Amino acid sequence: MMTRIYVWAFETKDALDAHIKAVQLALERDHKKLGRELDLFVIDDEIGKGLPLWLPNGTVIRDELEKFVRELEFKDGFQRVVTPHLAKTDIYYRTGHLPYYAKHMYPFMELKENDEVREQYVLKPMNCPHHHKIFAARPRSYRELPIRLAEYGQVYRFEDSGALSGLLRVRGMSMNDAHIYCSDDQIKNEFVSVIEMHREVYRVLGLDQFRLRLSTWDPEDPKGKDKYVDNPTAWNWTQDKVRECMKDTGFDYEEVKGEASFYGPKIDIQFRSVTGREETASTCQLDFAIAPRMGLVFKNASNEWANPYIIHRAPAGTHERFVAFLIEHYGGAFPTWLAPVQIRLIPISDAFVPYCENIARELRNSWIRVDMDSGNESFGKRIRTAVTQKIPNVAIVGEKEVQAESVTLRRYGKTEQQVMKVAELALWIKTQVDQRKNA
Repeated sequence: MMTRIYVWAFETKDALDAHIKAVQLALERDHKKLGRELDLFVIDDEIGKGLPLWLPNGTVIRDELEKFVRELEFKDGFQRVVTPHLAKTDIYYRTGHLPYYAKHMYPFMELKENDEVREQYVLKPMNCPHHHKIFAARPRSYRELPIRLAEYGQVYRFEDSGALSGLLRVRGMSMNDAHIYCSDDQIKNEFVSVIEMHREVYRVLGLDQFRLRLSTWDPEDPKGKDKYVDNPTAWNWTQDKVRECMKDTGFDYEEVKGEASFYGPKIDIQFRSVTGREETASTCQLDFAIAPRMGLVFKNASNEWANPYIIHRAPAGTHERFVAFLIEHYGGAFPTWLAPVQIRLIPISDAFVPYCENIARELRNSWIRVDMDSGNESFGKRIRTAVTQKIPNVAIVGEKEVQAESVTLRRYGKTEQQVMKVAELALWIKTQVDQRKNA
């Protein structure tokens, strides 16, 4: 009988100990494990592989993430749009995604008349064509540019079954997508601004383990004509333009040949999780090819029709992948502004339940997510449950708190306690939320 043996081998005991610690951390913080324990999401075979169902707790996290990014987009002049979940297949031939992208698309839906196929539709694998059609909905002038269209758009990609993994690899995803339509002299300001938005997203979320990669075309790739638009002049010009933009951002980056999109170079944000895994978290692409293919034009200052350049960007990637990163980054212990339950009220006995109900009402009126644990378990058990569920703030209420119209606040992971008036508590939580503090 054959026996398979797996061995960890390191040159030093310190290196082995570090590896064992990393493996233990990866198991503890695995987003699939924490997703079950904290009731964040489920994937059900009767719904379909790779199609996550967001539970109430998980929905709060993705809603707060989306709210954060929407605020950044509003400040930077993006306009929100909404597009359908499907489109005719013809448009994907026009953009060039078909036939090359067919293996990542769900099977086509055929509308027949007298057994003859009249139209074919497909679940959209990306939002780009829909946004391009919004740009093309009416004549455009250079005076309108740049036009920035943004959407958290739901897309569907038929990933191989073996590649599916929790929220990291899914078949249905909501993408933090946007497209900027600009002239050549506007590229630098727009591209740099987008990279700065990436920087702000990562700063606020406390994600500092990342690096930037410039993904370029490879003219020597024997399959290059099948992978990339055949326009060496445009490739060289746009790649130099991205290098110029990146110099202005001050970010270090590495160049990797052969990883570009088929329509232009891109900057990939490579995130390393606390578990040591590296994934592409978000991207910013400079597209020189799709506008001519789609007939996207604007009247320039010389009153001539010109094609815009298109910047594709997604600083927060998809809800699914980014929330997976956040679950593992925080170990499920989310800061107050992201937490599904921002504060839990625990009365010492039933006599203090009415007081807690009044506090809960007051906090909800301030848009604070609050619940109360007045169950039959002992006071100590209810405290331990709040810790297990990683509730960031717990307010204890007993006789002295009622008399003083206050609560005793305990914070997750901290030993000290603080007595606070109810109004003071509401203001403190609002400050945590408004400033999106990571503490």
